[in-house]
Amino acid sequence: MNEKLKKFYISGMAWIPSYRDFDQYDTIVEATSKDNALEVFNKTSMSGFMKYEPCVQSEMEYKDMCKRLEKY
Repeated sequence: MNEKLKKFYISGMAWIPSYRDFDQYDTIVEATSKDNALEVFNKTSMSGFMKYEPCVQSEMEYKDMCKRLEKY
Protein backbone atom coordinates (compact mmCIF):
# COMPACT_ATOMS: atom_id res chain seq x y z
CA MET A 1 0.00 0.00 0.00
CA ASN A 2 2.83 2.39 -0.75
CA GLU A 3 1.40 5.41 -2.48
CA LYS A 4 3.76 7.46 -4.61
CA LEU A 5 4.64 10.86 -3.21
CA LYS A 6 3.84 13.89 -5.36
CA LYS A 7 4.90 17.51 -5.01
CA PHE A 8 2.37 20.07 -3.78
CA TYR A 9 2.80 23.82 -3.77
CA ILE A 10 1.51 25.54 -0.62
CA SER A 11 1.11 29.31 -0.45
CA GLY A 12 -0.58 31.95 1.62
CA MET A 13 -0.21 35.01 3.80
CA ALA A 14 1.91 34.46 6.90
CA TRP A 15 3.58 36.38 9.68
CA ILE A 16 7.29 36.41 8.86
CA PRO A 17 9.17 36.87 12.14
CA SER A 18 12.36 38.21 10.54
CA TYR A 19 10.33 40.94 8.74
CA ARG A 20 8.02 41.53 11.71
CA ASP A 21 5.22 41.80 9.17
CA PHE A 22 2.88 39.70 7.03
CA ASP A 23 4.08 38.61 3.60
CA GLN A 24 3.49 35.97 0.95
CA TYR A 25 4.88 32.60 2.03
CA ASP A 26 5.21 29.57 -0.18
CA THR A 27 6.80 26.16 0.03
CA ILE A 28 6.72 22.76 -1.61
CA VAL A 29 5.90 19.54 0.27
CA GLU A 30 5.80 15.94 -0.85
CA ALA A 31 2.62 14.05 -0.03
CA THR A 32 0.16 11.52 -1.44
CA SER A 33 -2.81 13.92 -1.83
CA LYS A 34 -3.87 17.54 -1.26
CA ASP A 35 -5.31 16.65 2.13
CA ASN A 36 -2.13 14.82 3.06
CA ALA A 37 -0.05 17.81 1.84
CA LEU A 38 -1.92 20.06 4.25
CA GLU A 39 -1.31 17.54 7.06
CA VAL A 40 2.41 17.48 6.23
CA PHE A 41 2.56 21.29 6.13
CA ASN A 42 0.68 21.58 9.44
CA LYS A 43 3.54 19.68 11.09
CA THR A 44 6.02 22.43 10.15
CA SER A 45 6.80 25.43 12.32
CA MET A 46 5.61 27.90 9.64
CA SER A 47 2.06 26.55 9.73
CA GLY A 48 1.52 28.40 13.00
CA PHE A 49 2.32 31.71 11.33
CA MET A 50 -0.27 31.45 8.55
CA LYS A 51 -2.95 34.15 8.72
CA TYR A 52 -5.53 32.04 6.84
CA GLU A 53 -5.64 28.46 5.61
CA PRO A 54 -3.08 28.13 2.82
CA CYS A 55 -3.80 27.32 -0.80
CA VAL A 56 -2.68 23.82 -1.82
CA GLN A 57 -1.99 23.12 -5.50
CA SER A 58 -0.67 20.07 -7.26
CA GLU A 59 2.50 20.50 -9.27
CA MET A 60 0.44 20.51 -12.50
CA GLU A 61 -2.02 23.12 -11.18
CA TYR A 62 0.89 25.32 -10.13
CA LYS A 63 2.62 25.04 -13.51
CA ASP A 64 -0.66 25.83 -15.32
CA MET A 65 -1.13 28.91 -13.14
CA CYS A 66 2.39 30.11 -13.93
CA LYS A 67 1.76 29.70 -17.68
CA ARG A 68 -1.43 31.76 -17.42
CA LEU A 69 0.41 34.49 -15.50
CA GLU A 70 3.15 34.72 -18.14
CA LYS A 71 0.60 36.41 -20.44
CA TYR A 72 0.52 39.38 -18.09
